[in-house]
Amino acid sequence: MVGNSSRLDDGLARIFGITADQAGVNLDAIRAKAAGNLAAYGKLISALFDSQSIPIPPPVHLQWWEEGSRIHVVADHPDRERIEILLNGDGELVEEFKELELLHEIVRNAELAGAATTEGQHFNIGVTSSGLVAFYTET
Repeated sequence: MVGNSSRLDDGLARIFGITADQAGVNLDAIRAKAAGNLAAYGKLISALFDSQSIPIPPPVHLQWWEEGSRIHVVADHPDRERIEILLNGDGELVEEFKELELLHEIVRNAELAGAATTEGQHFNIGVTSSGLVAFYTET
């Protein structure tokens, strides 16, 4: 739960390794970590795409595909299959994608607590010529 001071509950404090004598986990700190991780992931993706001569634009829409437990390129892109092979063949990129999803889910669920449901929504990353953007889509 998010209080007036932008603090999260004790369960999240345990996940982030905050001791009992500390005030809790600051939601703004998680937002900052999510933004920093997204920027770092963008640098990795950009370097990979540059080294493989994958053009942006057109943008690339990435989503975790539960059925295949892998990163999936949503919609058409001329290098769709190659992008999927490159991303899923790199354990670090897969792990970072899942960590980004987790961080954004924590922030989103905390911000929407009691106000709306996030069921049926999926975390996405858009790779654009201006950088990465995280967003949600309906199933």
